[in-house]
Amino acid sequence: MKTDGLNTGRDWLELQETNSRFIVLDSNDLIVSCNDRVKHAQFDLKMHTNLPLDCFWLDADQRTFHLSEFKQIVGKEIKLLFMPSDREAYRVKVMVEAFQLLDRPYYSLLIQDDQTEFSFNNTHPSYQMAQVLSADLKNNVLELNYQPQINIVDKSLYGVEVLARWTSKEFGRVAPDNFVALAEEFGLIAELDLWVLRQACKQLAMWREQNIHVPMIAVNFSPLSFSYPSLKNEIQSILDQNDLLATCLVMEVTESKKIKPSDPFIDAVNELHSIGVTISLDDFGTGYSNLKRLLKFPVSQLKLDRVFVDELPNKLSKELSEVVLSISKKINAVAIAEGVETQLQLSYLADIGYRVIQGYFFSRPLSALEFETWLLKMPMLFNK
Repeated sequence: MKTDGLNTGRDWLELQETNSRFIVLDSNDLIVSCNDRVKHAQFDLKMHTNLPLDCFWLDADQRTFHLSEFKQIVGKEIKLLFMPSDREAYRVKVMVEAFQLLDRPYYSLLIQDDQTEFSFNNTHPSYQMAQVLSADLKNNVLELNYQPQINIVDKSLYGVEVLARWTSKEFGRVAPDNFVALAEEFGLIAELDLWVLRQACKQLAMWREQNIHVPMIAVNFSPLSFSYPSLKNEIQSILDQNDLLATCLVMEVTESKKIKPSDPFIDAVNELHSIGVTISLDDFGTGYSNLKRLLKFPVSQLKLDRVFVDELPNKLSKELSEVVLSISKKINAVAIAEGVETQLQLSYLADIGYRVIQGYFFSRPLSALEFETWLLKMPMLFNK
């Protein structure tokens, strides 16, 4: 793991906080890929090893749940008790997906804490946190960071991804994964996404006035936000207020089961695409991908998930990186590799044909002022 340039433990937390707990098993129940949150925070694992045979417990049957059983529940979610060897057991939900790579079967396990036993009412901490989040959005308490995306062919700035950060007086610093999930749970997600979009467009307009060249901004949008009434008109209004063209806006949709290729979702995406907004599929390759889904709506960018970049030059990660690049070419989309931290990762991705790179190798997410300073120093990045 590259740590040069990371100033504090907070920087390390920022690097890791968007990672989900994610494991890929082969047909022999061997771990062939997993992210840092799994390896360090949860399981303390190394690649090409087996999970402890008794680490999952099925309460309903009062027995150990074996890894081989995950193959029998592909496409489903199961609630289990996870029992680490060195800490207290806790409940998790595991979503199981199967995929083929080079005619070989693999199984992805997406692991989340199970909080379904709680009832959300006006005395529950999550409800109280949602209330505070709503108020902080109205009072503009949240902040934005900007992470550069680099075109490594002509050594130029391709764009920036906009990332929301929330530090609450009541709850302290809240990880993005947590407050995004909170916003989705309590119906605040469209409010959050549109707040980010408004602030990001204001910032881009300011940069344009200062002759600071930022080609485009990429804003994350939950699939749930596409049901917002008159979404196209709302976004067009935000662009018009800031004298911006739709072509400078990228909407990143996280690839997940929340994407339902239904008529309302497709209609909303097509409407945005029709006015010039670029549609990007984020976290691509984590178990939900298929070409049929991609062909249902206009995708102009595919972002290779950092889970696979992190494991390069692991064999499976290499193969998945090549598959995502191949798919992007088939649908005439730009492939972006995110989470790039090392020269080895960068060199491999460049060699196979990736042209747009995002990650700590070039820069961590920055405040607007930090980004402006970084931009002045950008030419030196290629003269190391």
